[in-house]
Amino acid sequence: MRIFLLTVLLFTVMAAPAQEERDTVLNRCPVYITDTATANNFFLEFQKTTLKVYRNQGNLTIGFQQKDQFFTVFFKEKKLRNGKYAIVSGERGKMEVNAKYSFMSGEQVSYVDVSRGTMESTFDKEKNLWHIKLTGQIANSVGRTVSYFKVRADFWIK
Repeated sequence: MRIFLLTVLLFTVMAAPAQEERDTVLNRCPVYITDTATANNFFLEFQKTTLKVYRNQGNLTIGFQQKDQFFTVFFKEKKLRNGKYAIVSGERGKMEVNAKYSFMSGEQVSYVDVSRGTMESTFDKEKNLWHIKLTGQIANSVGRTVSYFKVRADFWIK
C-alpha cells in the first residue's frame, strides 16, 4: 500500500503547473529575422514551423525550427513569469534570457547570438496560455563588414 501511495504522490508532484514540454507544428511562422539593408526575412511566414518547449539542464527552453534553421530562447528559470526579460549574450541574471539564431549549411552549423533586445511574457487567464513578444537585434560581423538584423517574434504557449 505504501508503494502505491508513493507512486500516486510522485505522479501528482510531477504534474504540478508549469510550462508543458511539447512539440507543436504551427501553420505560420511567428519569428521574423529581417535584414536591415534588404528587408529579407529568413524565416518564411507561410511555411510550417515546429515550436518546441523543453528543459535544458532543468531550465526552460523555447525553440523554433523551420527546415535547417533554428531560433532558440534559453531561460535561467524553470518556468515563465509575468514581466519583461532583457535579452543578453553570455551570462544571465534572473530576468535575462539568451537567444540564438542558428542554421545548417551542409554539415556545418553556424550560431549567431541576439546581441540585445527585450522579451515580454504575460499570462492570459481566459485562454490559459502565455503570450510572448520578443524584439531584438543581431549584429553579425564578417571580415570588415557588420550586418544588422532585426528579430521579432509574437507567439502563444501553454
